[in-house]
Amino acid sequence: MSQMPNSTLPVDAGFSATDLSASDLTTFDSQADGYPEAYFDALYQGNGDPWQYQTRWYEKRKRDMCLAALPQANYINGVELGCGNGVFSELLAGRCQSLLSIDGNQKAVQLAKQRLVNHSNIKVVQGVIPQVLAETPINNNQSYDLIVISEILYYLPLADIDQVISWIEQSLALSGTLLCCHWRYEIEGFVMTGESVHQHLQQAFNKNSAFTHQSQLVDSDFLLDVWQRSAQTIAMQEQLI
Repeated sequence: MSQMPNSTLPVDAGFSATDLSASDLTTFDSQADGYPEAYFDALYQGNGDPWQYQTRWYEKRKRDMCLAALPQANYINGVELGCGNGVFSELLAGRCQSLLSIDGNQKAVQLAKQRLVNHSNIKVVQGVIPQVLAETPINNNQSYDLIVISEILYYLPLADIDQVISWIEQSLALSGTLLCCHWRYEIEGFVMTGESVHQHLQQAFNKNSAFTHQSQLVDSDFLLDVWQRSAQTIAMQEQLI
């Protein structure tokens, strides 16, 4: 999960743009520029785990809560936007027959491929969101029954987030699951926050009759929302009600 999008950074609990140099900050100060490549390059320079996904209890707890919130036990064809160094991808591998994990940073993709080398059901690709969503193999006339977006959308301008929403509406399979998770605190140098991102997602999907808002978790530190492309909840699908 790239929390920061996981990867995305922030999450990155304990990580701040103040950890970067002034020259680094000037490169991503405007979200209008889209994906802040230099920002992530600086984070991964000499550091294979800038958000400490592998060691922080905060990160493990968050990943476990995300996995527990997935409505289905198993998925056929999943995609993860913002995979970072692949720590969450490795856990998703056990729930997906096939998983496509994407990150915009070259170093993160190298680390993810190393971590996942023994998972033949995972493919890791480098690509900038949302542009990569229109390219092969992501947009190959196929749909996904699981889309995971963790800690990445607040690094994008609102117009790019809207492109991601449109892609989800086109690409999420019938009865498929959309899971979104973001850090709640402000991220220095960026306009969007987890709060504003999830408000925008809720405005888009809660008013779409094709989607059911299955779960919402408001943690003190992060927001987690799960939608299903189905009018039925899990209890309805299993005829409990």
